[in-house]
Amino acid sequence: MDKLTAKISAVRSMTGFGTAVCNKNNYTISVEIKSVNNRYKDVAAHLPPGLRALEVIINDYLNKYSLRGKIDVYVNFTDTSGTNSIIKVDKNLLLAYKKALDEIARTLCQPTQYNFSSNDLIALSVYPGILTKEDILPTVAEIKDDFINTLGEALTLFIEMKTTEGKNLCSDILYRLAIIRDKVTLLCDLAPSIIEKYRQNLVTTLGEYLNANDIDQTRIIQETAIYAEKTNYTEETTRLQSHLQQFEQTLSTGGSIGRKLDFIVQEMNREINTIASKANSAQAGQLVVDVKGEIEKIREQIQNIE
Repeated sequence: MDKLTAKISAVRSMTGFGTAVCNKNNYTISVEIKSVNNRYKDVAAHLPPGLRALEVIINDYLNKYSLRGKIDVYVNFTDTSGTNSIIKVDKNLLLAYKKALDEIARTLCQPTQYNFSSNDLIALSVYPGILTKEDILPTVAEIKDDFINTLGEALTLFIEMKTTEGKNLCSDILYRLAIIRDKVTLLCDLAPSIIEKYRQNLVTTLGEYLNANDIDQTRIIQETAIYAEKTNYTEETTRLQSHLQQFEQTLSTGGSIGRKLDFIVQEMNREINTIASKANSAQAGQLVVDVKGEIEKIREQIQNIE
């Protein structure tokens, strides 16, 4: 188990977070990346309107990793120079307000044409939407290098957190796999005693109704053999042990293995259900319940593995 634990460093959780900030003389760039569980890869880039072209860079860098999950990338740009802002006049809206004022004047039987004083212009400018402040963002080429470096730093922290969480998930999964393996070994050891118990019960039951000389030993052997065939779960335990081995081997490969692990768990669950239907034993039944409980816990854990 320790050797296997050393091999699972490449397993990553779908949950992660990473952030980085680049401070320049006249601007600041911040990048925040976070992800949660999702069956597929779903990337959403949240960018300032003038920097939408950076989304191509984000996707190119994320594609270098075998990622899965709902990934949100937030990019903020702040101008710290104080010189990259302009005041824009919405001329169409301004004329629309003037036209409305003229209509009000006509309604009140006032002259419709007049010259605006400075105070009139100031009063008119405060109408909603006439004057708007607009930040002039730099071109993508101007900040590309700084953005890539900041994105790289955030991605490094993001992947580190996902890897750390993946190791923790794997440690718990390996612990539960060991429990399942022990329970399956007990089921294998228990199988002969189940048959023997049936044979003894059969002899005891017949002995209550027949004399010892009247008991057909050949028939008892036949009935025991039939019962053994019906309750034999050797194939299922063999396949279950094989699934355990495949599960551990898949963990050691790392990468995007979540779906494959989910498939193996389904197969493990199918085998233990078959064992439950065959093993006519209270002791075997309890072992089956224990195994199913551990399989369910593993299934919940791998939902968070890429």
